[in-house]
Amino acid sequence: MPTTLQKEKINYDFIDSLRFIAIITIVLEHSYVWPEPKFFTTLGEQSIQLFTMQVFKFGTILFYILAGFLIGDKIHTTTSLQYLKRRFDGTFKPWLFWIVIFLLFIYGNLLVVHIKGSWSPMFDKPFYGLGTQLYDIIVNTSFWFILNFLGSISILLIFRKYLYSWKVGIFLGLCSLFYSLNLYHEWIYSQHTTAILGFVFYLWLGVILHKYFKEFNEWVKRRSVITLAIFTILALIAACLESLYLIKAGVKADPYNTLRVTNIIYSLISFVFLYRLGNPLWIKKLNPRSSTYGIHLVHYIIIVQILPTIFLPLNITSIGKTSFELVLLQYGRFILTYFVSYFIVYLINKSNKIKWIVGQ
Repeated sequence: MPTTLQKEKINYDFIDSLRFIAIITIVLEHSYVWPEPKFFTTLGEQSIQLFTMQVFKFGTILFYILAGFLIGDKIHTTTSLQYLKRRFDGTFKPWLFWIVIFLLFIYGNLLVVHIKGSWSPMFDKPFYGLGTQLYDIIVNTSFWFILNFLGSISILLIFRKYLYSWKVGIFLGLCSLFYSLNLYHEWIYSQHTTAILGFVFYLWLGVILHKYFKEFNEWVKRRSVITLAIFTILALIAACLESLYLIKAGVKADPYNTLRVTNIIYSLISFVFLYRLGNPLWIKKLNPRSSTYGIHLVHYIIIVQILPTIFLPLNITSIGKTSFELVLLQYGRFILTYFVSYFIVYLINKSNKIKWIVGQ
């Protein structure tokens, strides 16, 4: 007869539930059509933009914590090379496949423009054009996440012997804090997608969470949902205020950067709050384990390549819109993007021959 603790160790349904929530936040974030942060000047308009941009900003850090938790689950049953190979098969190969699909869409659109007589470096300077597009996809779209993710895992596995050392955790935490401070000083390029060491700490945190899962579970269950909700709201307000400060200060960095210190705090508190809320059964029915990564790979292509062909002919753009209208437009784009992405991944998963392209 298994003990309660053994059942908890086996039942990691919360991973799937939080993955489901995290991918929703990612798609929502990429569905934004907001203008530059300084565009709105009234407090009401600015507040709507700040809240909308910040409220779902916890998804990326959430993904890293969950991935670290799963590393902690497998670290004692597999070698580093075996784990990396499995990650390569389930993560990197699908990533490469969808980059090719993304490029085909881009070249197809540019070919139409080129045939109509417009100049394009993609054809006049093919190698330069290809390199530019690949750089843009890998650095400036959601595809940045996978290389950073695999690099972060590799760093942890290189120092596998010291994985549970608090000194390692402190060092990685300081690395993340460096990127937080860099937003104000621009010592290096501040874009979070190029923060090579910025997210390793949250993988490590997930590993530690796995090690002390019993203690964490017992501690969270003793916390009031209302208390955690209040702390989450306070952290959300603090993150919005930091973004507002960055906008007013005129710094070059993205005022909504994921690695802002207030957003880190907000993300960690949100993780605890969402864990405390539990695992809704309806999420499990959507099978997030087999769909989340596929949605991550597919959704950005839909946003960039498909949505314009739908919205532009209908003259639905962000130009001249109020902040409230932009919120409605964002959620309309999100709903369309998410359900089309989910449907595509669902169909792909029906075929054993091709379902590898959406990973897991």
